[in-house]
Amino acid sequence: MDVKVEIYKNRMVVSGRGKAVTVDAKALFTTNRLLVGRFTPAVHCLREGLDLIGAKSFLGFRKPLLLIIPCEMVDGGLSEIEERILREVGLSAGSGKVEVRPRD
Repeated sequence: MDVKVEIYKNRMVVSGRGKAVTVDAKALFTTNRLLVGRFTPAVHCLREGLDLIGAKSFLGFRKPLLLIIPCEMVDGGLSEIEERILREVGLSAGSGKVEVRPRD
């Protein structure tokens, strides 16, 4: 299953399987300098979104493939560290593969 994740300040829009949900972070993950400055709250927010669209990985089913699109705080592009944070958030939330791409 392919899932698109658009990340905004303390909010994610998760789409897949013909569904789209907006998840507001219960604990803030955005800091003054980084879109994802707090790792664990970002993972919890993404897991909640994946659960709501039914993209959890179960025994016998493959893990979702995530396309993560940062939609704010990307002036001048992402640093390697920011890309790594986004990739690690996706993998920690249960994805099998994560691609980080700038917004079109």
